[in-house]
Amino acid sequence: MRFRIKSDDADVCKPWTQIIEDSLGIASVSQRGKITTATTFFKQLLWEAFTQTSHTFKITAFLCLFFAISGLISYFYVQYVRLTKTAEKVRLLEIERSVAEHIIKTYSGGVCLIQGAFYFLDEETGEPLMMMGKGQRGIHEYTGTGFMVSVDGLILTNRHIAEPWWEMEMSPYIYREPTIQPKFEVFRAFFPGIKEPFSLKVEKISQEVDVALLRIDTRGAKIPVLELDVTGKVAIAGEPMMLLGYPAGVNAIFAKTDPAIVKQLFSLPFIELVQEISNWGLIRPLSTQGHLSDIMYNRIVYDAQTTAGGSGGPIFNNKGKVIGINYGIFPGFRGSNFGVPISYGLELIKTMSMKKKDK
Repeated sequence: MRFRIKSDDADVCKPWTQIIEDSLGIASVSQRGKITTATTFFKQLLWEAFTQTSHTFKITAFLCLFFAISGLISYFYVQYVRLTKTAEKVRLLEIERSVAEHIIKTYSGGVCLIQGAFYFLDEETGEPLMMMGKGQRGIHEYTGTGFMVSVDGLILTNRHIAEPWWEMEMSPYIYREPTIQPKFEVFRAFFPGIKEPFSLKVEKISQEVDVALLRIDTRGAKIPVLELDVTGKVAIAGEPMMLLGYPAGVNAIFAKTDPAIVKQLFSLPFIELVQEISNWGLIRPLSTQGHLSDIMYNRIVYDAQTTAGGSGGPIFNNKGKVIGINYGIFPGFRGSNFGVPISYGLELIKTMSMKKKDK
């Protein structure tokens, strides 16, 4: 509590309202230019309180003010960090969603369904090998996936799609009997939006991993070319990825087709069936998403679901570029599927380019 003694010449007969105005520094209409403002009054009051208090009080007040300000700063910093992390998560989710949309819209048309049917021929006699106990030619039918990597018709896929007899039980028998060779009955690619198939030709087979390079005559068709990751940077485990392909082949296409159409097509032979599916415009790749589980020099492991028929499909990173080629599944566990790094595909493409230059 402080008291101020008024001087002798002070005006002690002021009205109470005027005394309040003076104490608060509020100027009347006639005195606005003469009396200090409320801001000046409070500044002066604080200054006097600070200069006329004890040293202990000053230290205590300073520490309380310091801790109060520090607490507020810490609180707002923590809230800022939390908000930043939340915003980053939302941004990554938006990026993943937009990348997935971009991949499907831009590159689905460049991912083809590969249809193959082959048998074994005895070149010495010119006769095909018959199925044991059935007396008829043994035809092996299958489907796979491939994707366009150049405007001149190069397609990347797996070796076991380009040479489906590669790991068959018949292979040792074939190697022992040079006159017995596999022969394609049908080997062609169907692209979304294009009814007529393209005949496939094997250009290059990798002897290291399950990768092959095929070629088609595009016939002037505008087929999207997928963008490959040529940076050579190693993908990081935990990153999101996306897979396009035709897992389960014709069965998966039937699963998402009108039952009335399926009933019309179901009884057709395999070769005619895929052509008819294309005529109906039903050939479109399926997309599955997941994360990279492990990265090795010759293998990519991920949890995006796939199955037989999806072999040869492109594996996309979160930037929309192809980082690998799907080739296998882990039997009995859907959480681990396997792909070959795109670097092996780039080597085959580079080899083809060098041969072209030499010619």
